[in-house]
Amino acid sequence: MGIKHSSRSRSILSILLLTIIFTLSWYTVHPGTWSPVADDDDDKMADSADDVISKLKVSVRQVSARPAKLAISVTNAHDSPVTILSWNSPLDPLAVQLGVVSFFAAAPAPAPVPAGSENDEDDSGASPIQIQIPTIQIRRRMPPGPESLVTIGAGQTSEQELEIKGPPLEMLRGRRVAVVCSGEWTSVWLSEADAITKVSLENAGASEDALRGSFRSEAVEIEL
Repeated sequence: MGIKHSSRSRSILSILLLTIIFTLSWYTVHPGTWSPVADDDDDKMADSADDVISKLKVSVRQVSARPAKLAISVTNAHDSPVTILSWNSPLDPLAVQLGVVSFFAAAPAPAPVPAGSENDEDDSGASPIQIQIPTIQIRRRMPPGPESLVTIGAGQTSEQELEIKGPPLEMLRGRRVAVVCSGEWTSVWLSEADAITKVSLENAGASEDALRGSFRSEAVEIEL
């Protein structure tokens, strides 16, 4: 009986060893046939975040010169509503003072150059010169209140008007300048405001369920 039991055990062990060897050999020859499910989920989440952020379109336009006013808008080109924490965003009422809105010296219109001449070259690569205006730093009270959350429906636009006044206007008055709105989204949620959890708001700026990324509008030339 002992001999038969020992033989059976060795047979089972041999089968297990052969199975392990076969499995290892298979994945050595076919290294791409298996990957952890969690990695696929992480890739999908990363793609989703990039997709949402890239579909938040920021634009700037001049409303008036006297008083000097700009309109800054965010259009949600995604197929779901998003909620934006307005802090340091294009929808922050202090966007100019915080440096989210930047001003650059507008280049004078180039003199016409005959086609085919030696000077017929594209000078568009020249770097614009930023006009340094005074900015401020502020401390925010946590968590953000409802007034700091802006929900934008699918295909909709949220816009605010900002008046340029004080030191910035004194430095820019009478100048032809280009305006760019750029920075980093502090928090963007792929939901409406009432669906954001208290925990997520308390960790605004670092919450795992909020999206982050950069934004930048096209340069718009204005006269003040």
